[in-house]
Amino acid sequence: GETFGILGPNGAGKTTLLSILSTLLLPDRGKVEIFGIDGIQNGHRIRERVNISSGNANFLWSLTVRDNLHFYGMLYGLTGKGREEKVKALIDLFDLKEHQNISFDRLSTGMKQRLSLAKSMLNDPAVLFLDEPTVGLDPEVSVRIREKIRSIQKERGMTILLTTHNMK
Repeated sequence: GETFGILGPNGAGKTTLLSILSTLLLPDRGKVEIFGIDGIQNGHRIRERVNISSGNANFLWSLTVRDNLHFYGMLYGLTGKGREEKVKALIDLFDLKEHQNISFDRLSTGMKQRLSLAKSMLNDPAVLFLDEPTVGLDPEVSVRIREKIRSIQKERGMTILLTTHNMK
């Protein structure tokens, strides 16, 4: 239920650190351990319990919001009715219903951010890594996304590690 922040200028290594912690990249040296699990030897076990949402969301451009969530749901091992229910719940949670049949390449930056956050909740992570989740968003949209993140964190008791270069 805690929130940790990593603050630093562009190019300081914030995204690289999150990529290492989420086992998407291997460190040059040292070790990574989350929940007492060695991230180099057992990265798959860590990936079952963590997820990441990037401020520079990148999805399959031609798939719709709904199809992208189903695709990533399959990658997380969700099947059948369970995956369908999870996708529907996330579409509702992140107010994506109006946009669920729009392809990723036609979404606004704010909608792409919401999709990225929805994707990051597919596996009900215990730790959520947020890499500049409000970069490029209007101030009003940024506030709403931060409020949504806080609400989800409070409800689920997850730990959040957030990167930003925004000194505010």
